[in-house]
Amino acid sequence: MNELMNHDRKGDAETQEPQSIEVTLDRVVWFARDSSFVVCRIRIDDDLFPLAAVGEMLSPSPGDRYVLHGKWETHARYGRQFRFVSYEQKYPETAAGMERYLGSGILPGTGQETARRIVAHFGDRTLEVMNNEIQRLREINGIGEKKLETIQREWDRLQGVHNVMVFLRAHNISSAWAVRIFRAYGGDAMRIMRENPYRLIEDIEGLGFLVADGIATSLGIQPGDERRIVAGMSYALREAARRHGHTCVPEEDFFRRTASLLKVEDDQVREGFARAREQGSAFVEDGYVYVPELLHAEKRIAEELKTAFCEEWNGLDHLGLDERLAAVERQRAIRLNAQQVEAVHKCLAGPVCILTGGPGTGKTTTLTGILDLASGLKWKIALCAPTGRAAKRITEITGHEARTIHRLLEFDPAEMVFRRNDERRLEADILVVDEMSMVDIPLMAALLRARPSGCRLVLVGDADQLPSVGPGSVLRDLLSCGDIDRVILHLVFRQAADSSIITNAHRMREGYMPKFDTKVIGVGETFFKEVSADEQLADLVRALVAERIPEEFDCDPIRDIQVLSPMYDTPAGVTHLNSVLQQAVNGSARTLLQRGDRTFRLGDKVMQTRNDYEKEVYNGDIGFVRDYDEEGGALVVGFDDRSVTYTPEESDDLVLAYAITVHKSQGSEYEVVIMPVVMQHRIMLRRNLVYTAMTRARRVMLFLGQRNALSIAVANAREQRRYGLLAQRISEALR
Repeated sequence: MNELMNHDRKGDAETQEPQSIEVTLDRVVWFARDSSFVVCRIRIDDDLFPLAAVGEMLSPSPGDRYVLHGKWETHARYGRQFRFVSYEQKYPETAAGMERYLGSGILPGTGQETARRIVAHFGDRTLEVMNNEIQRLREINGIGEKKLETIQREWDRLQGVHNVMVFLRAHNISSAWAVRIFRAYGGDAMRIMRENPYRLIEDIEGLGFLVADGIATSLGIQPGDERRIVAGMSYALREAARRHGHTCVPEEDFFRRTASLLKVEDDQVREGFARAREQGSAFVEDGYVYVPELLHAEKRIAEELKTAFCEEWNGLDHLGLDERLAAVERQRAIRLNAQQVEAVHKCLAGPVCILTGGPGTGKTTTLTGILDLASGLKWKIALCAPTGRAAKRITEITGHEARTIHRLLEFDPAEMVFRRNDERRLEADILVVDEMSMVDIPLMAALLRARPSGCRLVLVGDADQLPSVGPGSVLRDLLSCGDIDRVILHLVFRQAADSSIITNAHRMREGYMPKFDTKVIGVGETFFKEVSADEQLADLVRALVAERIPEEFDCDPIRDIQVLSPMYDTPAGVTHLNSVLQQAVNGSARTLLQRGDRTFRLGDKVMQTRNDYEKEVYNGDIGFVRDYDEEGGALVVGFDDRSVTYTPEESDDLVLAYAITVHKSQGSEYEVVIMPVVMQHRIMLRRNLVYTAMTRARRVMLFLGQRNALSIAVANAREQRRYGLLAQRISEALR
């Protein structure tokens, strides 16, 4: 294993400072109306040869003058170009310039001759007339009422674009947001922003409180304004759910934190909160503050479980079940132990049973037996998992078709609702959910809402793994309720025990340090390499992924090796390691798209960062860049057996995935996992984090860093508390 640890260094890429250039738009090469991404040719100071520029622009028009803000770059395929991140439009300052501008085709029905007559009549006051007295165009021969209406409508639209751009640029808001704001509101954009800029949070996806608050401040809205207080409280609650997994927040803590966030007095927050409660945008129960949807989700879960327990459940012929199970064992060539047989009986008896246990304890084998028996009993089976990767894995292992929860519930992206619900429930006799540790409060509520009467619910997962990315700790809350049947598998099968990865994962669960292998044996190995300086770690990762591990283990560096890091912005974090690894294993591939500081090359491993229901790709899904559609300006990414296209704007949802966080790895397995464990990550080092990383590896688990950092992680069984009342609600409902 020692030869795997040799490494050498590489230098950093050259960077360029941002700048602003005043240009004339010469011609539009390509324009995507849905994303406003433009590839164009520009001229600077009447240069003889036009230059290339790319960025987002609402209404690119040849002949227009712009100030572009961005950087010069050299594209591997298209050469030197200016990539702008924002812009300002400059109207012509002379009569001749205005004549060229109006006659360029920018206004429907206004050709060169009409433009000549307008400018001849109004001279240097043409722009002022267009902006303030456009009705005077009736003075021009050939412009009647109908034509004037067309010109005025289009001019108002252009003015709206210009005003939004100028306004947001003046307040350091990017053109990308201006594009989305104008697309949402059109000519009303400025009015809406002045009336209530916090409305943008609800109306424009991805635009959060901080951006809206910056606009509000620039408009003179005071810190204590009720609109700001109400929007700020909603932001604080949603951030608590998004960043920390809280379903709710203690009332006093909520007021204190919100007052600190908004830099206002506590009593101002309380006054705003009273208004939020009147509007139904916040609730208080048992001393905790909720947003409506999470409160309703908690209550729904408790109510649906109570309903399930109140239904009549016909007794099973357990003796006959044992005979059927013996037949399944013979057919599958498996042998279930006493705990697994108990689990089969409990899961089929209903109404709810949890099957849990660590790696190698036979959860999946037990589940296979449950599904085979249910199928033999002619039951309708609904088998699902939170992610496509997890659903595919359970399908391959059990031979029973699994779907993602969203697909099972027939999610409608247009309406953002599940078509399977209490009015149109699933057609199933047994509903099985795998990887339950990943299921959050809203998703669990949706599942139970669609459970039909008499349908058994089987929940499979490992409660020692990290909790869901979304709010809540559903699996742990369910396990804390004594009225719900559960089987906890403890016995590690002999074949699994031959893997040091599995035995070390169990050691770690008990609070013991792993025992590291010293030589390659090819079954399932755990290694540790001491790295004294964090700055050296990235070079070591590069050498291991690009050269040493593929040579030693005959594996693909892109598809078979996954680097997992606890954090993003450190020398051993996800962001830096992705940059290093992309260059190391795919640096010679053709560059297909550059977007801000991100470059996508043919063959790159990428990850989706938010749920896109229309494309049916979800947060954490990993794919590979397959192609670039030059005509449509779209990046083509392969996810398993299908291709998905991304416009330049949509590609903002993609990041490189040579290195990802441990949270994003849940539900996946990899041949080789490399995990930096360094003191710089100390704030994130917990036992369940390292345990989750270990259980992702099939063949090799390699830790890099400092032993004392790993020791801290193993010893730290304390988990970040997630506020919520689900366990209490379920216990009360089932009494």
